[in-house]
Amino acid sequence: MKSKELFIRSIYLVSLFITIIGAVLKISHIDGAEAVITIGIAISMVFILFSVYEVNISKQIDRNEKLMWTVGLIFISSITGFVYLFSARKRIVKNNEY
Repeated sequence: MKSKELFIRSIYLVSLFITIIGAVLKISHIDGAEAVITIGIAISMVFILFSVYEVNISKQIDRNEKLMWTVGLIFISSITGFVYLFSARKRIVKNNEY
């Protein structure tokens, strides 16, 4: 279970870091900034897919909470992802095998 948690946290932190670096490069008008931002967003999409999958297979939460997490992860993934990883994930994926 630790390797899955480490993998998901790593994806989130890497996507956040690369996206921020891309935004700084874009503000500085450096060539290639669009590519860096695109890579960061693509990695963020991988995080969103893994997180939404974990939420939707969970037996620990009800349908309304699953909907809340799914919508939050899709539309405001940076904030919801932080809350999901650092406070709610242990409760949501407890005893889940996938």
